[in-house]
Amino acid sequence: MKSFFKILKEERSPLLKTIILTILGTLTFGYAMSNPYIEHIPFGVVDKDNSHLSRTVVQQLKISPGLNVNYYADSDTELEKAIKDHRVDGGIIIPKHFEKDVSLAKSPSALLLINGTSLPKESSVLGYASQVLGTINAGAQINTLQGNGMVPYLSKQSVLNFSYVERVLYEPQSSYLRYLIYTLVPLVNQGFFLPTLLMPALMKKKEQFAHIKIRSREGVRAVLGLIGRILLYSTLCTILIFICLCILDKFVSVPLRGDVLIYIVLMYLFFINLTAMGLVFTSVMDNLGYFMLFFNMINIVIFLTAGIVFPDYLLPSGMSDALNSLWPFRHMTVALKMLNLKGLGWDLMLPYLQNELKFGAFWLPVGIALYSAKVVFMKYKNSKLLQKV
Repeated sequence: MKSFFKILKEERSPLLKTIILTILGTLTFGYAMSNPYIEHIPFGVVDKDNSHLSRTVVQQLKISPGLNVNYYADSDTELEKAIKDHRVDGGIIIPKHFEKDVSLAKSPSALLLINGTSLPKESSVLGYASQVLGTINAGAQINTLQGNGMVPYLSKQSVLNFSYVERVLYEPQSSYLRYLIYTLVPLVNQGFFLPTLLMPALMKKKEQFAHIKIRSREGVRAVLGLIGRILLYSTLCTILIFICLCILDKFVSVPLRGDVLIYIVLMYLFFINLTAMGLVFTSVMDNLGYFMLFFNMINIVIFLTAGIVFPDYLLPSGMSDALNSLWPFRHMTVALKMLNLKGLGWDLMLPYLQNELKFGAFWLPVGIALYSAKVVFMKYKNSKLLQKV
C-alpha cells in the first residue's frame, strides 16, 4: 500500500494532466456533436414557371425545418454562383411549363443543385428536399388521376401502392458524427497513456535496469514497481474513459449500454496491448521527443483506419488485416461502439476479446524480449565504458 501511494505521489503531475485534459477533450467533442441534426441550411430557388404548383413546392421547402429558403435567383448561372460563393448550400431549379407538364403526365424534372464540399450538409440538403418533393409528387399524381375521372380511393391506391413506417434500433438519432465519440474518447486517452505515462516510465526504468542486477532485491523491486505503475495507469485510464462516456451519456445522450465487466476486460486488454507496443518502441527509441513526434504523426492514421470513419470494406484488400496486426486500437474501438450501441453480451463480444488476446499473445512477448535485449545491450555498453576508464 505504501508503494502504491509512493507511485501516486511520484506520478501526480502526469496523472492530473491526463485526467484533466481527457475530460476537457471529452466535453469539447461532446459539445461539438451535441446536435446531430443540421438544420436551417441556406437554400436557393430559381422558379421559371411561377405557377400554383411551383409556388407550392417553394412554400413547402420554406416550411421544412432543415432548409432556410433565403435566396431567389433569376437564372441557373446565378444560383450556381451563389452556391460556389457559399451564400447557399443548395438550391432548386423549377423549369418552365412545370405545372402544365405535370398535368399532362410528361414527368418534368426539377433540378437540385447541392454543394458537395461538405458531406453532412450535402446529405442533409438532399434528404430534406427529397422528402418535400416526394410528398408533392405523390399529391400531384393523385390530383392528375382524379382529374382524369378516377375516384379518390382508387387514385390513392394507385399512387401509394404501399406505406411504411420506420423504427430505428439502438440509436434513433442515427448520427454518424456521434458514433465517432466511441473512437475519439479512447483516442484522446491513448494520446496521454503512451507519451505522458507509459513511455517516460519505461525509458526511466530502462536506464535503471541497465545499472542493476535484475535478479537482485533491488532489481526485483524495480520490476515490481514498473508493473505497479502500468497497472495504475491502466486502471486510471479504464475508469477515466468510463467516466467520460457517462458524462456524454448524461449531457448529450450518447448511448451507454452493455455489461460493465465486459467493458473492464475490453479496456484492460487494450492497455496491456498498448504496453506491449510501448515496450517495442522503447527498445528502439531513447528520446521521448522523437517518440512524441512519431506518435503524433501516426495518431491521425490510427483514428481514420480504426474501422469507424472508414469501415473495413472501404479499405484496400488486405489492409485491414495488416492494420489489425500492427496496432491494438482497432480491436478495441469497434468493440466499444458495439458494446455501447447494442449492449452486446459475452457471446457476441467474445470475438472482439479474442482478437485483443491474440494481439497481446504475440506482441507482449515480443515487446518484453526486445526491451530486455535493449537493457542487456545498455549494460554491455556501460561495462565497455567502465573498462576504458
